[in-house]
Amino acid sequence: MSSSENQIEKIAGTEVTFIIPDTESLGVLDTMEPQFNLTMKYRSTDDWAVLKDKPVRCFYMGMKNIPNENGEMVSCGVFVSKTECFISGQMLLVDAIKNLPPKTPIEVTYLGKNKNKNSDGQTCTFQVVKLG
Repeated sequence: MSSSENQIEKIAGTEVTFIIPDTESLGVLDTMEPQFNLTMKYRSTDDWAVLKDKPVRCFYMGMKNIPNENGEMVSCGVFVSKTECFISGQMLLVDAIKNLPPKTPIEVTYLGKNKNKNSDGQTCTFQVVKLG
């Protein structure tokens, strides 16, 4: 017997309780406005380009390793702004924030791309300021 079958046997017959909102609360759902996106999104270079020179205020929440398109693990910063949660793995941004404690308020400004001196390609540049 597999461990998942054992787990199913353990919870079989277990009573589950959940709370349903009252009908008045359910009735106002259609009139409510979206306030905060809880879905974590990867902010790519193209996403940052749209925000060029526009400061983004957020909390740095720590680091997370995620696989890139080649399956290699890449360190990304985790951020929460007033309207969204996002992760970003641009090297200069990660280098600037990786030693900060979680929940540090910061302002990130994407400055553009600079041509690499020693290799092909470009590097995204950022200004990162700790808020206080």
